[in-house]
Amino acid sequence: MAFAPSKSAKHRKREKGELMLNSMMDMMTIILLFLLKTMGSSGALLRPSPYVELPKAMRDKEPQKGLCILITEQGIFEDMERNPRMLVDTQELTDADNVVLPNLETFLNDQKEFTKRLGKPFKGEITIQCGKEVTYDWLLKVINTCGQTEYATLDFVVLKATTS
Repeated sequence: MAFAPSKSAKHRKREKGELMLNSMMDMMTIILLFLLKTMGSSGALLRPSPYVELPKAMRDKEPQKGLCILITEQGIFEDMERNPRMLVDTQELTDADNVVLPNLETFLNDQKEFTKRLGKPFKGEITIQCGKEVTYDWLLKVINTCGQTEYATLDFVVLKATTS
C-alpha cells in the first residue's frame, strides 16, 4: 500500500536543470596541460630556413632552439623567421687573412652579454643552418669564431635522411 504524497511534496517547485561548469573546466584544463606537455617534449622546435637547402643526414637527436645563425652563399645571417639580418658578407668570408670573422665575433659577444644581462646562465650553445653549397673553409671560419667567443656547443640543422 502506497502512501499519499504530502502537500509540500506535491506542490514543490521543481528546479530547472543547470549546467555544471566545474567538471567541464577541469576537463579542459587537463586537455590543455596534456597538449602543452606533448608539444613541449616532441614538437618541432626549429623550422628549416627557406633560404638554404639543408644537407641530409642520419640523425636521431632533435636540434635545440637557441641562438641560430644561417650560412648561405651570400654570407652569414642572424636567422630570424621572416627577414634574416646580414652579419658577415662574402668579402669578409673570402679574405684569406681572416681566421676569426670580426663581425660575427662582435655579434656573438653581444649576444653573450645580452644573455648575462637578462640574468640567464650562458650555455654557449649555437645552432647553425648551413646550405649544401657553402665551402668547408667558410664553415671552418665560423666554427673557429664560435670557439673564440666561448660558444662550445655547436648544433647543425640537417634534414633527416630516410633509410631504404
